[in-house]
This record gives sequence, structure tokens and C-alpha cells, in this order.
Amino acid sequence: MSRRVFTFVTALNVVLLSLIVISGGVVRLSGSGLGCPTWPQCGDGSFTPHSEYALHGAIEFGNRVVGLVVGVVVLITPLLALRLRSGRRRDLTRLSFGLWLGYLGQAVLGGITVLTKLNPATVAAHFLLSMVLLWNAVVLDRRARQGAGAVTPAVAPALLWLARLVVVVSAGVLVLGTVVTGTGPHSGDASDPARFGFDLVNVAQLHADGAMLLTGLAAAMAFAVRITAAPSAARRGALALIAVIVAQAAIGFAQYFLGVPSGLVALHMTGATVMWVVALQLWLAMVERPAPDPEPSPATANIPATANTPPNLASPASPASPAATPLPGAAASASAATSR
Repeated sequence: MSRRVFTFVTALNVVLLSLIVISGGVVRLSGSGLGCPTWPQCGDGSFTPHSEYALHGAIEFGNRVVGLVVGVVVLITPLLALRLRSGRRRDLTRLSFGLWLGYLGQAVLGGITVLTKLNPATVAAHFLLSMVLLWNAVVLDRRARQGAGAVTPAVAPALLWLARLVVVVSAGVLVLGTVVTGTGPHSGDASDPARFGFDLVNVAQLHADGAMLLTGLAAAMAFAVRITAAPSAARRGALALIAVIVAQAAIGFAQYFLGVPSGLVALHMTGATVMWVVALQLWLAMVERPAPDPEPSPATANIPATANTPPNLASPASPASPAATPLPGAAASASAATSR
């Protein structure tokens, strides 16, 4: 398997795992969390929605289909990592199998979420586990485009720690966001809403405070990468993070003062997913690894280097065969014949 195909699959993991978060948000915001009242079936005796479940059943079933597509891609990723033409790498294999474990956990947690009638704690855990899976996928995609050598910091230690702090605060903002959503009107079930018992104003203010802290850290990062030696990817990532955070802040304040309309909540959830991916990519841009080793050609990738290898398959850099090397005596005779 070529590296190009593998990196395409790793990037596809990032896209699909982001998409499943968004489709899950649509399920919750449309009140379709129990559109399929059983799991893994969508109603008794059927994996597809019954007509009596109407639109809510179709939305929840569509989310499960997206999850199935994600599962197929996640399933083949470790199999490809084990068959890389450039050689098997332990880090890529472990990260690929990490996607398996995360997807299995999501399937189990999804069933628990349905069985608990969309308890806001299980719904929040479902979202946050998706963020952990995205972390795994983003790191895997980055590693797949690099070599297997040691990590070398590309920036000053203080800047590297700032990038780590940005990721930690971003994760905290995501956690607070799930609390706000679980306290608000969009619980995920239109007929029997389940919510946290917190005061919405207080948890929304706490979430906003975390977002403001993240904004300040991102601004400091954007300034620091401009005045110090930093990779161009880090500078682009810092600007992208600022743009996403500003957009998120605007959407967040708008949805709060407009009564939390579902459309703006969906945009806010999409922005949160993008923000998480950008923050992770910014952190990963702060270190460097060696360039990947060149791949062997497909014709010779699986040919073992043995003494029985035919001469025409030998490497161009290999020494000439003994039959092609003139003997010292023969060279002397040829020289004598020339002098005559």
C-alpha cells in the first residue's frame, strides 16, 4: 500500500469523524434523539425506521448510516497501516488501532445513550468521546506525512507550552459547551426532554469566560509566532484559530440573545469541531520529525533481498556481479596485446 493512499485515508478519517459530530448535532437539535427508539435496530424487528416514526426516525437513521460509513473507514485504516510499502511503523499502527477502540466505545456509548432516554450526561460523553477520536485521527494524519524519527521542537520551549495550554483550554471550553447545551432547550428528544438542573445563565457565563480566556491565549499565540522563529504552518494555524474563535464568539452571543435558535446552535457546534481540529493542528506544527523515507517501487516492494535475486532486479547501487568484473590476469593480457 502506497503512502499516498494511506494519507488519503487518514485525512478521510478526520473529515468523517467531524461529519458524524455535526450529524449527531442535527439529531439532537431536531429532537430526533429517540427517533429510533431501540438500538441497534430502529424499532422492533427492523434496522430501518418504521413509517410511524416519520421525520425524526429518518434523521436518527441517517445519523446511524453516517456512523456506519465512518466505521468502514476506521476498520480499514489499521489494515492499511500494516501493509505500507515503505515498511510497518509502530506509531501509525497503534494510532490506527486506537481509532478502532474509540469507535467501539462510541457504539457502546450510543446504545447506553438511547437506553437512558438521552440522559444529558451520556449525551455529553458521546460528544466528548468524538473529540477524543478526532484528536487520535488528527495526530495519525500528521504522523502519516512524517518520518519515524525523533521529535524535534521547532519553536522555543515557552511557545510549545503555550500551544499545549491552548489545547487544554480548548478542551475545557468544549466540556463547558456540553453543559450549556444539556441545560438548554435542545435536549435531543422533542416529547420528553431531559436536561441538567443548572441555571442556564450561570453556565452560559462560565462557558463565555472560558471562551474569552481561549481568545486571549490564541491572540498571544498569533503574536508570538510572528516575532519568533516558527514554522509557516504554525503561523497559518494561529491565524486560523483566531478567525474560528472570533466567529464562534459572534455565533455564541447571537444565539444567547436570540433565545438559542437551533440553526445557530448547529453552526456553533460545527464551529466547535473546527476549532478543536485547528487547535490540535497548531499544537502539532510546533514540533518537527524527519521526512518520510522514500518508497520502493511497486515492482520491487515485496521482493526479499536474498542471494537468489536475479541480476536484473538488483539495486542500481549494488556492486557488479563477479562475472562482469575483469580478472587481474585478463587485464594484464589485454594490456600486453595492446602494446604489441
